[in-house]
Amino acid sequence: MNRRFFLALGFVAMLFNSVYQYSWNAFAPLLVRGFKEPTYAVEVAFALFVVVSTSFQVVAGRIADTTGPRVLGSLGTLALSLGLILSSLSPNLFAFYLTWTLGSVGEGVMYGISLNLAIKWYRERRGLASGLVTMGFGLGGALANPFILSLDNFRTSMLIIGLISLILTPLFLMTRYPTGLEGAPPGETVKEKKFWLIYACFTLASLPLLVASSSLDVLGNYLSNLEYTLITVYFPVASGIGRPLLGYIADRIGRMRGIDLMMLGMVGGVLITVMGNLERSSLLLLGILLVGIMGGSTFPMFSALVGDVYGSKYSTANTSILYTGKILSGVLGSVVFSSLFQVNDLAGLIFLLLSTIASISLLEVLHRV
Repeated sequence: MNRRFFLALGFVAMLFNSVYQYSWNAFAPLLVRGFKEPTYAVEVAFALFVVVSTSFQVVAGRIADTTGPRVLGSLGTLALSLGLILSSLSPNLFAFYLTWTLGSVGEGVMYGISLNLAIKWYRERRGLASGLVTMGFGLGGALANPFILSLDNFRTSMLIIGLISLILTPLFLMTRYPTGLEGAPPGETVKEKKFWLIYACFTLASLPLLVASSSLDVLGNYLSNLEYTLITVYFPVASGIGRPLLGYIADRIGRMRGIDLMMLGMVGGVLITVMGNLERSSLLLLGILLVGIMGGSTFPMFSALVGDVYGSKYSTANTSILYTGKILSGVLGSVVFSSLFQVNDLAGLIFLLLSTIASISLLEVLHRV
């Protein structure tokens, strides 16, 4: 198998991975209605997904760098599929927490391995390749969300998607990483001040995307049914398209300049989103579009930067450590934001603005290191 096959397989795997994040806005109202539980209780499952998927990505990343992606990737796809299938059968919300967590383990394993099929095989075009693979992470939700919403039933849609995703398990048995790579092991990487600045920038830069991924039903509670369906479709599309586009630009103009451009667009998207919500206007749709384009690029852009600085040999482990920043941004962007917003709209919006401003400040410090 050549590297184009691995790139394509990584992209397809990301289409199914996407369901756990970018289909959450489609699933969430159905879960609230189906389990007859409040929104904040259902949002716990999203927070569990973020924590568990990122944690297992770290463990899996170190193993995959050492033993290769075949067996671990296949087991990850199986866990993801079973998570969806068993979630469709959950009798109550607590059981759903458990089954969704199982699927989140598989999602984390698959994400790290799929991304690094690009980072390791395409060192000369790392930004574009990682963007193309992770584009699937955005587009998957766009494909799945109309289907989920049309069925108006989380059980049927989860079951069908879970069964289809089983095709990935035998395909991952054909994957491998290239040999002869060089780079710093994670034990050395985590001792560097620069790595932790990259980590902090990524964590805060990811927060607007996590807010939009988990709380569109809260932010857009005044939208019509048509507008809400539209936004759940084009938001993941925007997130997907932005990844290879900004990755390609960063390959051409330099990684840090590309990240600067991404963050400038992110600030604009957050400001427009806040204005749209405060005015109860359609500006929200434009703001979420920009947040999707720029925010979707955060992990592939920062992961490519880690690959540039610390090499490819241990990139699965190093990028998985970086990805743990999503635990904090996921909890802040889902449970904390939605709780603040439900208590006071303005408090939630100010929290979103301040976190974005903080990420810009840290990026400026990173430039000086």
